[in-house]
Amino acid sequence: MAPTTNAVKDKVMSRTKLGSACCAVRCNLTSGTNALSKIKMFRFPKDQTRRQAWITAVRREAWLPGKNSRICNTHFVTGNKLMISDRYYQRRSSVVAPMDSPSLEVTQADPEEGCTAVGTDLSMADIDQLQNENIELKRKMASLEKKLESQEKQLQDHMFVSLSDFILNDDKHTHFYTGLPSISVFFTLLTYLTSIWNASSTILTLPEQFLVVLMKLRLGLTHQDLAFRFKVSCGTVSNIFHEWLNVMAKELQCLVRWPSRKEIRRNLPTLFKTTGFQKVRCIIDCTEVFTERPTSLQARAITYSHYKSHNTVKFLVGISPTGAITFLSKVWGGRASDKIITKNSGLIGLLEQGDHVMADRGFNFPEYFANKCVRLHVPASTKGRKQLTGLEVTHSRKMSRVRIHVERAIGKLKSFRILRNTLLCTIDKILIVCAALSNLGKPLVPK
Repeated sequence: MAPTTNAVKDKVMSRTKLGSACCAVRCNLTSGTNALSKIKMFRFPKDQTRRQAWITAVRREAWLPGKNSRICNTHFVTGNKLMISDRYYQRRSSVVAPMDSPSLEVTQADPEEGCTAVGTDLSMADIDQLQNENIELKRKMASLEKKLESQEKQLQDHMFVSLSDFILNDDKHTHFYTGLPSISVFFTLLTYLTSIWNASSTILTLPEQFLVVLMKLRLGLTHQDLAFRFKVSCGTVSNIFHEWLNVMAKELQCLVRWPSRKEIRRNLPTLFKTTGFQKVRCIIDCTEVFTERPTSLQARAITYSHYKSHNTVKFLVGISPTGAITFLSKVWGGRASDKIITKNSGLIGLLEQGDHVMADRGFNFPEYFANKCVRLHVPASTKGRKQLTGLEVTHSRKMSRVRIHVERAIGKLKSFRILRNTLLCTIDKILIVCAALSNLGKPLVPK
């Protein structure tokens, strides 16, 4: 028997009163009943990512929700929709839970209009822990960055500010960089020079200016290198060097002095007394240093040394028995002979009657010294004969023990590396200054 129209109408009205049914598996709850009036139904979200997460959580095979599909609030972890940041929805979320699964208390937020939130696998406690760890790591990173910045600044300060402090804080450093024996000698000499002359440059302090000049002389550094080390321009370095060089060549010339015969006798080392050279006034030798190649062809020819195969300048050096440099001639071109340099040096005018002079075989012109009753000691030569006599061999050996000190003095002078390749226009001044600085050290021959 077919149902009447009233019966169908009553059935439809009954379904309307019951409300929407939950689409979750094994859930028969519907909204709108008197017994379960707290049941709420939620639509599937329109956002495709969240919508797919809900569909997966429903666990129904080959099923897609329709426009009337609903999920009741009993399948949400708090009994209501959660509003969680979109970044958490990007992770795999658990939307529904079995009816008998325990609920997890989380902070509830007001839902946004038009969207429905779902629960996630991360609890709020886990999120808080990650956020705290992130904050702590950021704090540590900021602390390390600040520490690194501080250390970089200290390094920069050390590289610049402490350059002069580093050199002038230790006698060994001072000697290496300046050629002076100690810090006290450095400041004593600086005080002497600045007491009689005022430097025009104010970019660097006086100790720094003096250090620039001494490092140029001692290490042979270029102007560009010194400009980088002291954070100034090359022009500033050049001006400082030439200004100080002129003053030092004039004021320090007194350190390269010719001592009296009385002073020589009073300070004569034992070595000269035991070898029979008590009357030696000085030991002489000629030496060469490289110079830059002149632009003039005539100057190139004059300065070219066949012995060194280089453009050189040559000069006569005289030392006292203690090893101090007491005489410097003017410089000559590398082609000049020892005899020409000696005869034009003015040395003979400083010697007195009865003095003895010691030299090597290249100075075998005793008649020049004999004119002033000065005796010249040179090693015996086998020229024109087969061998030396026993007396000559003994005399030559004694001379070698004494004469070697002039080579040591010249070596000490050449330790100023600016002499390895210098300009002709400043070589005389540079030689005087380097010899003066060399004499400020300890005596080469002990008394």
